[in-house]
Amino acid sequence: MNKLLSGFDMNKYKNQKPPKDNSLTTFKELKEINSLREDPSFVKEKDNQVSAFKKIAAKNGLPFPKDLVNSLIDETAPKVLDLKNHFNRPRPKHLAGSFGMKLKDVKMDSMKTPSYPSGHSVQGIVIGKALGKLYPKHKNEFEKEGQDISLSRRIGRAHFKSDSVLGEKIGNDMFDYIKDKI
Repeated sequence: MNKLLSGFDMNKYKNQKPPKDNSLTTFKELKEINSLREDPSFVKEKDNQVSAFKKIAAKNGLPFPKDLVNSLIDETAPKVLDLKNHFNRPRPKHLAGSFGMKLKDVKMDSMKTPSYPSGHSVQGIVIGKALGKLYPKHKNEFEKEGQDISLSRRIGRAHFKSDSVLGEKIGNDMFDYIKDKI
């Protein structure tokens, strides 16, 4: 499969800095994620994007475009990791203590990188929109799954809202970049 995101410029996001670690905004974001329901099964179900989208395809009797989904994951991951390393924002649990808060996060292997932006948000959005374009009758369902994947990262206390917001923006921009290639 050809590289769909070849030429997609991630440098334009390097000036979109996260809130400072010790800022009032970060404190408010910690309070926001701490107020979300605890739902470890939802969080773990959405952690594997391939499986989450595959369930929707199966439920609707649709062939699952495994190559497309895997390609999008493979192409987005290093681009997002470059941004994560550029900003090097700590995960919420690492900053909570400095505000006198405790966060009960859901332990996942996917939480070993810096926090900003949310890679799951990027991937959930771009894959959901791509599958929605491929299967227009099920567009809303696939796009909702992408949103749920993004939300699950905050419910799991893996990301701040600002991580998810930038991740969703990048996912939307990536889809706009590839939509004519699908």
